[in-house]
Amino acid sequence: CSIPITYISMMTIKLNDTEIKLPEGSSLHEALVSANVSLTGIATAVNGTVVPASQRDSHMLANGDSILIIKAFYGG
Repeated sequence: CSIPITYISMMTIKLNDTEIKLPEGSSLHEALVSANVSLTGIATAVNGTVVPASQRDSHMLANGDSILIIKAFYGG
């Protein structure tokens, strides 16, 4: 009895200038979670286009994408 082997294709993206590898077909939300990014108090952009928090689950990434995370800063 042979067990089928499944290969997962990986892609490389940049997260605030740090390269990370993710399975192809990953969403922006999955990338943030895999990088241990707190999902509150941040703004996100992919390739220079803002992605609202409500669309992070459905925004699919592609090899070579660049994610920018901006953390809200409060103070006076």
